[in-house]
Amino acid sequence: MKIILLDKIQRLGEIGDIVDVNSGYARNFLIPQKKAAFASEKNIAEVESKKDELAAMSEDALTKAQARANELEGSECEILVPVTEEGALYGSVGTREISEAFINNQIQIDKSEVQLPEGPLKETGEHNIVIGVHPEVSVEVLVKVSPE
Repeated sequence: MKIILLDKIQRLGEIGDIVDVNSGYARNFLIPQKKAAFASEKNIAEVESKKDELAAMSEDALTKAQARANELEGSECEILVPVTEEGALYGSVGTREISEAFINNQIQIDKSEVQLPEGPLKETGEHNIVIGVHPEVSVEVLVKVSPE
């Protein structure tokens, strides 16, 4: 499906680019999030006329994300979890638990911003976690997983 991008999307393109993506990705994510529109003649002309405005909005969002990343830098939280007698966790610590722990510390982090490329945490100790506040901006925070 051909769409025109209304925002810069990592590994896809810049504002105003016409790209071909899977129809499900376009209909279920890009278009509802207002990151893209169908590549019709009308939409292409409209995006071309508003390209500077869209670029300014994108730059403003990036600036806000960088400011938020500066606030989050050096943040940490502790999560208490039940463990076996051998010290192994019952279950694991995922994005939801990490997000809730930061919210309890008065730091607003959405669970969709928590990036766990190696999967949920399954060991006690200190873990450096990446928080993606913007597709181009991320920050490392410390999560301490401790036994109850």
